[in-house]
Amino acid sequence: MTEEWRIFAAYVVAGGILLSLLLIVVTVTTGFRYAKKIEQRVSTRSGSLSTISQIWSETLVGRLVRCSHIFAFLVFRNCSSCFCHRRASMLGDPDIPLPRLWQAWCLAPVLSMYGALVVVLAAGVFMQIE
Repeated sequence: MTEEWRIFAAYVVAGGILLSLLLIVVTVTTGFRYAKKIEQRVSTRSGSLSTISQIWSETLVGRLVRCSHIFAFLVFRNCSSCFCHRRASMLGDPDIPLPRLWQAWCLAPVLSMYGALVVVLAAGVFMQIE
């Protein structure tokens, strides 16, 4: 592999890391506002979303943890398998209708961040190829 490709891959890694950090900021600011609305609407007494909101505060780490649980809830809720539906019901009530805008603000930044991290990992492996 030529030196130009390695330099390009290094720029991709650096850009992907910066993009991931930016998406984390979006998740814990704007995304958290919608995650909180979803949390209030779908929380049940026996679900773990209500417990998580009591344990984790609104600090940076707490927001990230709570957004991660809402992300997992939405992913499980939108899958069609019985296993995923049971997992979503352990977190909250998956049958409550939610606005698509709220779901988009909770899903899109996190999915984009994971996509950027996959690109960073692939570029890192690409840089190591001789």
